[in-house]
Amino acid sequence: MYIGEVSKLTGASKKAIHHYEALGLLTKVSRLGKYRIYDKHHVVIISMIKKAQSLGFKLSELLPMIEAKAKENRFPVEVAIDAVEQKQKQIRIEIEKAKQLDVELGSLKQELIDQFPLNNPNN
Repeated sequence: MYIGEVSKLTGASKKAIHHYEALGLLTKVSRLGKYRIYDKHHVVIISMIKKAQSLGFKLSELLPMIEAKAKENRFPVEVAIDAVEQKQKQIRIEIEKAKQLDVELGSLKQELIDQFPLNNPNN
């Protein structure tokens, strides 16, 4: 199938698909003259890339999986699971930081109320 159809099926722009290919995230894209020909496997890969991006992965974080796939000639599920677990760890750290920030903001709010009581016409 041509890039326009792949774009419609995956929601990835043509520019993004070309970018994925340039980065090595898409391999073995055949050509018919000047046109690239994609198959169902490419649709799956592009869909997975889009899903990973929507979950906070950077394209550079996906490269080790693609490199391992090319080297092992199979999808490296172990590498993918490790990447997901690392992303979960990062998210948990961010959640803890956000919780601490929330506590500090609550403290600031209370300090403001204590220093500048509400409904006081002298403030």
